[in-house]
Amino acid sequence: MAAKKREVWVDYIKVFACILVALGHFFQSMAAADILPETELYQWFNTTIYYFHVPLFFICSGYLYQKYSHVDCIETWKNNVIKKAIALGIPYFVFSFATWLLKTVFSNSVNGQIGGLGDTLFLHPTSPYWFLYILFFIFLVTPTVKTLTGMTILLGIAIAGKVLQIIGGGYNVLQIYAISNLLANLIWFVLGIAIAFGTLQKYFSRILGAVIGVVFLAVSLWSYRINNAWLSFAMGLLACAAVFMMIAECKEIKALSWFAKYTMPIFLMHTLFAAPCRIILIKLGITNVAVHVCVGIAISFAGPIVAMEILEKIKLDFLVYPGKLIKKGSKSGTRAV
Repeated sequence: MAAKKREVWVDYIKVFACILVALGHFFQSMAAADILPETELYQWFNTTIYYFHVPLFFICSGYLYQKYSHVDCIETWKNNVIKKAIALGIPYFVFSFATWLLKTVFSNSVNGQIGGLGDTLFLHPTSPYWFLYILFFIFLVTPTVKTLTGMTILLGIAIAGKVLQIIGGGYNVLQIYAISNLLANLIWFVLGIAIAFGTLQKYFSRILGAVIGVVFLAVSLWSYRINNAWLSFAMGLLACAAVFMMIAECKEIKALSWFAKYTMPIFLMHTLFAAPCRIILIKLGITNVAVHVCVGIAISFAGPIVAMEILEKIKLDFLVYPGKLIKKGSKSGTRAV
């Protein structure tokens, strides 16, 4: 029963992170199209959510990986790699290609240009699919742990990787996209493993989480003006700690549980709906900010939800949840991303 409870709060954290990812991309597109001005409020919001919304996804992935997987030898590593190549690879390639096609065909109408197909798929993934790209590399190099010693070693390696990524940016090898981003984000994934292992739960407290959250928000009013990697990492740690502590004891809420079923579709498809919607409104001569914001946000969430329902009806839902193609994959395993 306790495991089920923790699984619910992990879902709710993913809901929270997914909403922030979609809103972040939406407001960025509005600012890039000169529909919304880049005010102080915009700059604060955009900088602040990037401290922690994607790290929350990595932490959740690490948590589910440690909890539901057993990877500590060549055979289990091979099986896990095959499983993750399918579970992450299918949505990554399908939706990366769809985004590349959209930005290529409508290159004069979209805000951000994109490189060649090969470069986009294999070397420099586009947002938000870079998360799936880096997550696969993390699975390649990260085992599950059995002992506190193993957990300590893994955490030490992740911390060393983060330090190397921050201070060693001048080395050519660290400028390779996959290596740089793996080192930058491995720490979040390993923190998720530590939570599942039981290393951190004893420090969880809603009151402490609320206090940390207030401190984070207060400091963020100053920190968003400063471009510093160490500060950004520290802010990310504060925000993630606050979110986990405040949601960890959350009981099941039907509305959130319903929404949780659509976090992956929304993550994969929100930009594919929001961008065409903005283009259509502009083509129709509609430039009213309120209309763009209301319609754009609504389609960012409603579009993927409706699309997922349609994909399920026509038996193409495996494009979003390929774990269904893996005969031995458990239901929980398909949620590990």
